[in-house]
Amino acid sequence: MRITMRQRNFDITPSFREYVEQKIVRPAEHLLASDRQEDLPLFDIEVERTTRHHRKGQVYRVVVNITLGRKLLRAEATDEDPRAACDLVEEELKREIRSFKTKSRTLVKRGARRAKDVLRDGGM
Repeated sequence: MRITMRQRNFDITPSFREYVEQKIVRPAEHLLASDRQEDLPLFDIEVERTTRHHRKGQVYRVVVNITLGRKLLRAEATDEDPRAACDLVEEELKREIRSFKTKSRTLVKRGARRAKDVLRDGGM
């Protein structure tokens, strides 16, 4: 797995880098764990302070892009505190990963239901 962290108008301290790894990268690794080693995910994490002169409101923005082969999973959040924005991104990223992993199973079940309905209606 390759991890890229970028910052804009914000200095990433070693403690903040560790926090991001703990809150975003490790849970995503756990959820994306697969037996295929050929599709190593590429994490692109961007932390930015949206404005330099405004101090109120949603000032910090965290964007996470995970590239899995041709599929892109994206999560974005803004908040007054960069750590709180990381927490929001973590929740959104977990939703995206669950949706990605269950999509194929959902499509198979939908096709099976459709085939069952066709057989039931066609057989009578």
